[in-house]
Amino acid sequence: MEPSLPLLLRAGRNPPIPNPGNDDFEGVSSDSDKEPQESASVVNGIEVVGRRNNRFPTREIVSYRDHGSMQAKSAAWDDFSNKMLPPEETELMLKRLEKRADERQQRTYVEGFATKDVQEAAVVLYIGLTFLPGADKAQVNRIEQADMAGGEPNQKSSNWRVNTAGSLLMQFDVSADLSVVKKDQTAMIASKAKERVNLKESRLSYLPPQRKSVQLHGQEYPYAVTIDSEKVKIVKDLRAGEWDIQCTLIEVDASSLWNLIVNYKHLISRGGPNMSFEETRVLLDTMIEDARRLCVRSPILFRMSTRSRIIQSKNTRYGVDHQHMFQTISTSQGIREIISLGSSYYNSLDPSGSTDDTQKYIRPRFLQMIVLLLSFLNNEDLKEIKDFLEKTYSLRADRAHLELLFLKVIPLLSINSTVFLQSMVPAFEGFPLSEDGSRDDSHDWNVFIQRILQQGYLLPGTVADLGRERLSWIVKWPDNGFRSTVIFNNLQYAGCRLRTINDIPPIELHPEANLKELTVVMTNGSRYTISPNDLDKITCLQPGLYTVWEPGSGGRELDLEVQEFHLNVELEKSIRRMNEIIHEINGRLATPRRHSSVTRRLMKKNVSELSFLNDFKGSGRLTKDLALLNQDTLAMAYKIDGRKIPKKDAIRSMAQDIRELTAFISYLERRMGDIDSKPFSQETAHLKRALEGVKNQNGIADEHRRRIGDDADISDEPIAKVIYPGGVDVKGPQVWNDYRAWFTQNDGLLHVEAKVSQVASLNWVSTEIIEVFLCQDPTKYYVVPIGPCDEGSRGDEIQVGDTTLLLGQYLVVAVGDDDCNEPGLGFIMTNYLKVRMEAYIYLT
Repeated sequence: MEPSLPLLLRAGRNPPIPNPGNDDFEGVSSDSDKEPQESASVVNGIEVVGRRNNRFPTREIVSYRDHGSMQAKSAAWDDFSNKMLPPEETELMLKRLEKRADERQQRTYVEGFATKDVQEAAVVLYIGLTFLPGADKAQVNRIEQADMAGGEPNQKSSNWRVNTAGSLLMQFDVSADLSVVKKDQTAMIASKAKERVNLKESRLSYLPPQRKSVQLHGQEYPYAVTIDSEKVKIVKDLRAGEWDIQCTLIEVDASSLWNLIVNYKHLISRGGPNMSFEETRVLLDTMIEDARRLCVRSPILFRMSTRSRIIQSKNTRYGVDHQHMFQTISTSQGIREIISLGSSYYNSLDPSGSTDDTQKYIRPRFLQMIVLLLSFLNNEDLKEIKDFLEKTYSLRADRAHLELLFLKVIPLLSINSTVFLQSMVPAFEGFPLSEDGSRDDSHDWNVFIQRILQQGYLLPGTVADLGRERLSWIVKWPDNGFRSTVIFNNLQYAGCRLRTINDIPPIELHPEANLKELTVVMTNGSRYTISPNDLDKITCLQPGLYTVWEPGSGGRELDLEVQEFHLNVELEKSIRRMNEIIHEINGRLATPRRHSSVTRRLMKKNVSELSFLNDFKGSGRLTKDLALLNQDTLAMAYKIDGRKIPKKDAIRSMAQDIRELTAFISYLERRMGDIDSKPFSQETAHLKRALEGVKNQNGIADEHRRRIGDDADISDEPIAKVIYPGGVDVKGPQVWNDYRAWFTQNDGLLHVEAKVSQVASLNWVSTEIIEVFLCQDPTKYYVVPIGPCDEGSRGDEIQVGDTTLLLGQYLVVAVGDDDCNEPGLGFIMTNYLKVRMEAYIYLT
């Protein structure tokens, strides 16, 4: 007969949590689950009603909350994108088509807006940029390889540098009512730049510097600035220069970040402080799911090497890299404000004197999201909310302590163990490891673990990790090293009372790897079971046919199909045909005939100014992806070269390509009108026919562009929520046994003050849970291994007679050390077991 387990530790459905409508915390759906009523159904922050459909359970999104959210999000993005557009310069576009060295560009800005002409009186800015591209894993790996090899970063084009630098003069934010608020920083930046210039000039002359103001339309502007492409540098380390503006640009998935910002603020503004438990839970679930998508689709955020770049940055911006500029979506300061807003809302729960314990069930996952967002903050923005974080969440909010929190909660990666260690240590210590070639990774790792122990942190390990004769308590550095923070999943803090870190479980972006099936909530509001291998493919709308199942034993097998439609086929044909014309022109320029040709006359009136042309480059392959569940549309999204973009951006990118193609065609046609075509009638006719073909294709492409605007505004995410079984344990009281631990360098020993005992008896009550009784202890402990354990290796985990120490949330197993100078006091640490529950035994 299987041993009896405490109710809270049993598998399957647990006792109901004393809050209505809270079945999602159990992670599974029973056969008897009922469809919610129209007035009470809320999914992913969207009110939904049942749909009459005999084929399969689904729901149609009809309420103001869904329609309002998507319309407001679309409008806000459109407003935001319009304000971020660089100045349109058709003449400059035509110059870019000419094959020549990247030409210097200058542009003057007044109150954040570009002037038509460069103003000599404006102060010229020195601008330093650190650019971290990487919206896909392959690109991130290439960047880490390039950093290992050394060398200077790619300087992009002069146009990209000027446009990007110009955007830094403005800061945009999305207010609670979803209006885009613009903050002009030109005057502040210009004032500091003038101080720098005046100081430099005063050192070279006895006369005080004289600087005129810019005059435009009869008005004086003392704080105008000029951005010169030669004064804008992309560097690896911004500390190496003196800059008027310095900024770290980090490329992320634009759609996910925008959803996180706008959905959150929209729901907060709709909700108010008196929301029900169910509404609060759904709101926070939405925020957490948005944050998860952002991180899954933005691998640069999950590289260990990114940590030091964020820490060192004075001005951190997150956005997307376009062909002509980096478009900022949010800043470190903006993320800080999101944290403050969410925290304030969280604090409105569980008012003093109330019996409501909503926080208890929301807290673990909410704190996971807070940790994710905290990892975006640079030092300056972190300092602004340090005291608030410590008082509100009992988190140590110094930079070093937060970096250890990130190691525990966020799955950070590196291309190899050397890069991992060289990135991890500086993030905590604030200074780099030595690069003199004498480093030993194993030694550096041991020192790091000793150093964090001084701050109150202990890193638990398994039987395979521990047990060395010397430093048995330190997890061994393996032959291939560590290249991921998974090793820190069980990190424990006991330094002071600010111990919330111990209650935050690691974020598992892919916990489905060990599961045979996974339960998800689709955007139609219904639950389905899918194959874990299909989760990322469905989330990213990868074309294909996927099988899903309705929950329960009688659930039907359904087809979920992701279809892809190529939207700019005609436009790409136009670009290919235009490039054929360009190649033909270049070929004739390379091998000129004795007599002048129409090509030479077309390009320049002055033959000495002839230049070859570059290929015309469009925005990329534009597609529309539809997720259909038994032919009912779940989601629709637009992508450029596989990267998801908003619908308005899809329209804008096509319009830009069409506009630039049209401008180039007009340029050639004007040149053709300037010359006598009789001597070149055959050649002129051929060129005219080719251009006419491109114009026709352009017309068709423009019609397709207009049709995109007619598409309905529906969700661009097929999956609203992923339900991970057992991902966050909110059942039962938190276990904690006080202890104190320190390391002495002179003898190389770990000293521990804790409750020490021996195992009196034990019983494996399940494949994972062990019931342990200790000598002279009335408490029964339920513990679990922190690593995989098969039946044949159970004896290695713990045995009767083993010495144990109760350290915080862990029961540590040790064996006597015969070589110790003090018999009976020396031990070799061999294993950690997580204490899941303690039960007191009452003897009569």
